[in-house]
Amino acid sequence: MKTKCEITKVKLALLAIILAGLAPSLHATIVTASQTDNIVIPDNNLNGVAETINLSAPFTSISDVEVSLDISGGYDGDYYAYLRNSTGFAVLLNRVGSTINNPYGSPDSGFNVTFSDSAANGDIHLENAGGGMVSGTRQPDGRNVSPLTALDTDPRTAFLSSFNGLNPNGAWTLFIADCSPGGQGTLDSWSLDVTGNGLPIPEPTTLISGVLLLLPFGATTLRVLRKRHTA
Repeated sequence: MKTKCEITKVKLALLAIILAGLAPSLHATIVTASQTDNIVIPDNNLNGVAETINLSAPFTSISDVEVSLDISGGYDGDYYAYLRNSTGFAVLLNRVGSTINNPYGSPDSGFNVTFSDSAANGDIHLENAGGGMVSGTRQPDGRNVSPLTALDTDPRTAFLSSFNGLNPNGAWTLFIADCSPGGQGTLDSWSLDVTGNGLPIPEPTTLISGVLLLLPFGATTLRVLRKRHTA
């Protein structure tokens, strides 16, 4: 037969389990923001164009970022693009296709892509379809070097993971430039998918049922403790 002390320990352990069940748990939340631009990207102009999205999220720490980019026309090997917020920075495009043997880069025209660090299709810099529009999900270029000298052999250091752990709220800026003459494109639209951990609001029924379970159990536990103290 269990002693009163053993019964008390069991009840206290069950009490801890109930309290843990009542506590709200973290869950992944995705915030999406998009912008339709239809802005001409000046040909052979390193000043480029910059567009900003102001994001409001119910969490303060980023766990993942994906960016979708829709550019029509132009010469893909000319484009340089990056994404920035208050402290994070990622290079999305840096003269796609440019190599030591092909410094002009890819002759493809336009992008309809989503950038994700974990994309199975891999590094977009290696894309060279031969004249068509690049589509699908790709890893960002990541080469944080001058677009005037960028090559496939440059190290990739500026990924979307640079935003992880940062506060998502505030201004996010997309910058795009056309770095060589020949062909002019248009930034049609772009969007952000930012993931973080937020706290859900507990359902009222969960709280009520938890309290109903907790009160008689707690009272019983206190009575056992009181008897041991006065014995």
